[in-house]
Amino acid sequence: MSFTTHILILASYGAAAAAAGFVLPRTLPHLDPMFCYVIAGASFLAAALLHEIFSRRLEQRDTIGQLDQAFDEIDDLRDVNRGLLADVVRSREEMAVLCEVVESAANETNHSLVREMKVLQSQLGHFGKVKTPKAANSRRKNSAANEQTGEQTPVGVDATPAAAPERPVADEEILGHIREALEANRIDLYLQPIVSLPQRRTRHYEAFSRIRTSDGRIVTPGQYLEVAKEQGLIGTIDNLLLMRCVQLLRRTEKRQNEVNFFVNISIHTLNDTGFMTQFIDFMAHNPSLATRMIFEITQRDVAALSETVWEQLGRLSELGFRFSMDQVEDLEIDFKSLAQTQFRYIKVPISLILTLPEDGADWVHPRTLKAKSSVSEISLVVERIEREADVIEVLEYGFDFGQGFLFGAPKPSREEANAA
Repeated sequence: MSFTTHILILASYGAAAAAAGFVLPRTLPHLDPMFCYVIAGASFLAAALLHEIFSRRLEQRDTIGQLDQAFDEIDDLRDVNRGLLADVVRSREEMAVLCEVVESAANETNHSLVREMKVLQSQLGHFGKVKTPKAANSRRKNSAANEQTGEQTPVGVDATPAAAPERPVADEEILGHIREALEANRIDLYLQPIVSLPQRRTRHYEAFSRIRTSDGRIVTPGQYLEVAKEQGLIGTIDNLLLMRCVQLLRRTEKRQNEVNFFVNISIHTLNDTGFMTQFIDFMAHNPSLATRMIFEITQRDVAALSETVWEQLGRLSELGFRFSMDQVEDLEIDFKSLAQTQFRYIKVPISLILTLPEDGADWVHPRTLKAKSSVSEISLVVERIEREADVIEVLEYGFDFGQGFLFGAPKPSREEANAA
């Protein structure tokens, strides 16, 4: 209540008391006028006292209401503070967990890098032990000569001719190129698409190796193959290519997670127990990469695998690896046995299935071949397709995939091209 209101109320009380002092003596003449004035004054004091009491009660009630409201606000603030404290505690716990995850991931990354470096170092160790050949005679053979003598194409080496013509090069020069390429990390990764049929959509890539000299020339398999075999470097080149493919899978894991990579693995690598043990341990810590890598083994090597190698292939299949058989020469294939050992692809040259030999030997009708593969859930890849006419015949028999220059020649991977 405002100060003016109090003054008005007191003035009204005074006016009432004055009126009482003026009216009482006239209405009650037998009373002493002084007594009437006392009654009027007492009435004024009583009214003022009652007014004060009620005013204080009203003020107390307002104050209590304000206090109650303040207490309610305090309680609300306490609840908010408790919620904030709970959020802080929860955030700290989440940060602690996140720190543990980050630390664990960092440690795991470091461990993976260490394991990868150990694998690479083990292969470079083989390379370091190689001696320079005593003679420097020129004995190079091209890919056609290899096929005639029954030589197998090494891991990651395709049988297609390179763009640049081969020239006779001495053994020492070739070995020097190989050494320099290994030391300078110039074992390049080339990729050739494998397309689905009939859509011709790229579903897989096959990886090949190329040795690049310091001046940018490409050393073809026909030039370095014999020297590398003679000096025991084929396994090292193969294994380095394998690790390069692993690195490519890491870089493309997010943007190309549906594309698989075929990587040739030779008998030299399969029989290298030390390398395979380290590689299996490395891939056990990178399971997402294993499911995107398909090991390719030649038909001759499959027939010559030892029990130890089959056990290693079993460990790889448990990690998610699948296998492919290529360089097929005999179409009498045991599809059921291959399917049981996680072979999911077989590559057959188009000339082997669409060309009937004069004597009819070693030939299986394409429909029979396709039916056997379908029952075993093995996909057939028809390779070395170079003409549209070949595609028409392949589509007639319902084969699953195609590969060849018609769909794309081997080219450096995007990462290799950017690094060059």
